[in-house]
Amino acid sequence: MFLHRFKCMAKHLPSHPPPPSANRYQPLLDFAKAILGMRLYLFLRCNLLRFIEEYKSKTLRKKNMIDAEKFDLYIEPSYLGVTLNAQKTLGCIHDLPLCDEQAWYVDKKFKDTWERLVLPKMAAYTEVICFSQYVKKEILKTFGFSQEAVHPIYHGLREYRDTHSEAIPSNLGEFILVVGANAKRRNVRGLIDAFKLLPQELQNRFKIVLTGAPNNLDTEDEQYFKQDFIVNLGYVSDALLQTLYAHAHLLWWGSLAEGFGLPMVEAMHASCVVLASDVFCMPEILGDAGFYCNPYNTTDIAKSLESALTDEALRQECIQKGLERVKLFDFKESMRRHIEIVEQMLEVEL
Repeated sequence: MFLHRFKCMAKHLPSHPPPPSANRYQPLLDFAKAILGMRLYLFLRCNLLRFIEEYKSKTLRKKNMIDAEKFDLYIEPSYLGVTLNAQKTLGCIHDLPLCDEQAWYVDKKFKDTWERLVLPKMAAYTEVICFSQYVKKEILKTFGFSQEAVHPIYHGLREYRDTHSEAIPSNLGEFILVVGANAKRRNVRGLIDAFKLLPQELQNRFKIVLTGAPNNLDTEDEQYFKQDFIVNLGYVSDALLQTLYAHAHLLWWGSLAEGFGLPMVEAMHASCVVLASDVFCMPEILGDAGFYCNPYNTTDIAKSLESALTDEALRQECIQKGLERVKLFDFKESMRRHIEIVEQMLEVEL
């Protein structure tokens, strides 16, 4: 009865029209946006095409101007040289990553680029500057240059002093330094595996400190480097790197491929002991001023690592020899030799 009476009352209640919808003008707004979007698209497209055409035109004009010029000498400091109308070309070859043992770390894309674009340009150099006798041998083996056309000049060392001790993170303690750890050829896995074979006392005492921008690490390496005894600093400034050299117990340079290895020289200058591979250019650059290991043998790495960390007499001997050997890598002498070669190629009176 009550429900029936309620329904009857509801019939006589005033009815109100529904409130105007908030989306009443939405179709019109959508249409306006579409028109504006189309105009903006056409504007951007026309201007982008115009910009591209202008850029291509300017680039072509510059190229034509360069092609019309005749140069006495073109110096190429990298490996992707441009094509110039030059009587002579002096190229710098830092290493040859496709030669013999080094070929393993080159991916297919880079290998194709190297063989298609780089090697033909290098083969056309008039003379070459390289940075170790080891690389000179590789160049002579790969190309048809004469002995006299290839000039090995050691890199010169910049002067620096450790003035930033406060910049060292407080959690490092005693550590083994790895520079450029993001490159696979630095053999960081070999170091880590060997470190785990050390006596527990040494494992507790030392950490491994990695430097180098992490963007080149693959997922597998990134996970492998996340261990309790590893501190990954990533990219570090030159000032902090110099400080790390001065305070490291050891520099790991058990690399699987190098053309020079400047960090070994920087470490010697900072009185830091070096453990290096016994292959490639390392014995030439480090000489008798460091420890060596077979970079392909984990047991041998562990044995040399333990000695380099604990044999204080040999460590001090290496430090003293390193301070003397570092004099071979003189910045001014390196610069003088570069200028001398350029002047000879230009037939300038010295």
